[in-house]
Amino acid sequence: MKRIITYYCEDCKKCVDFERNVAPVCKCGRLFGAKKSISDYINMRKTWSGQTKVEFSQTTIDEDIKQRNNR
Repeated sequence: MKRIITYYCEDCKKCVDFERNVAPVCKCGRLFGAKKSISDYINMRKTWSGQTKVEFSQTTIDEDIKQRNNR
């Protein structure tokens, strides 16, 4: 018994069937099941307001420890 998944391709405007063990790529090149948001691939903290917060630092861990100990 073959397990089949059906996706609707909005580019081709038709339904496309795939077996479970085959990558779901349409003839037009669209990959099904992939998420479109970049935040799905980057690990970021979210604030209570729902906005994404990213923190960058140019100091090394050793420099940061020295600065904190001097306070």
